[in-house]
Amino acid sequence: MTRAPGPVAIRLEAPLAHVTLDDAAHGNRITPAARTALPAALAEAAADPGTRVIVLSGLPDVFCAGGTREDLTADGAARTPHGWDFVRAAADCPLPVVAAVQGHAIGGGLLLALYADAVVLSDRSSYSANFLTYGFTPCLGATHVLPTVLGQALGTEMLYTGRPYRGRELAARGAAVNIVAHDKVPARAAALARRIAQAPRTTLQLLKQELTAPERDLALAALERELPHHTATLDDPETRRRIGALYPLTHSRQSEAGSPR
Repeated sequence: MTRAPGPVAIRLEAPLAHVTLDDAAHGNRITPAARTALPAALAEAAADPGTRVIVLSGLPDVFCAGGTREDLTADGAARTPHGWDFVRAAADCPLPVVAAVQGHAIGGGLLLALYADAVVLSDRSSYSANFLTYGFTPCLGATHVLPTVLGQALGTEMLYTGRPYRGRELAARGAAVNIVAHDKVPARAAALARRIAQAPRTTLQLLKQELTAPERDLALAALERELPHHTATLDDPETRRRIGALYPLTHSRQSEAGSPR
């Protein structure tokens, strides 16, 4: 069964389900439609009784390019609940989710990947937590998930610098995720998902509950600490100027850096 509800496609191949961010027209950015469609697609895939594990992927050259310009210029407090539901969609799914991050992932797109239960990155795509590039502090639990998943020193450095890191550089720095040759990302993610799917569906659901309950508390605590600073820095005139001047340029450069070569 294959279905493409708007910017997200679903393919059921029991015991796996494939959910794909497939919105080339908007560069796989976090549009309002994507914010609604992704959690719904993961819920639909998990509801199918034949599904045990979900593989979450994007386009070959871009997994998820983060927020739109409209997002970046919106009120921080008002947009946070929608962004939170999106980036936490894999973590909040009742079944394990393996993120096949073949293309580049920026900002909230990287958070989406890192909140998954297992992550496979490409050696030549680029990954960035570019919040400070625009002048605002991170949000959506970024200060928790990057250091936790990638390692304290590396995650902290990525938050401070805001620059894109190639997958091969993250591998050399000891990032605690799977990093493979670009063309091998889909196969590695599927193999990992199939290995996980050998366990019974109910067992996987129960284990995910055990693993994610304390993690969600930590992420929520980080969000609560982040939100006042995030909102204040978004309203700063210098941040507004940076967004207007840098948004098209930085996203274009990231796309070039993340494209397969």
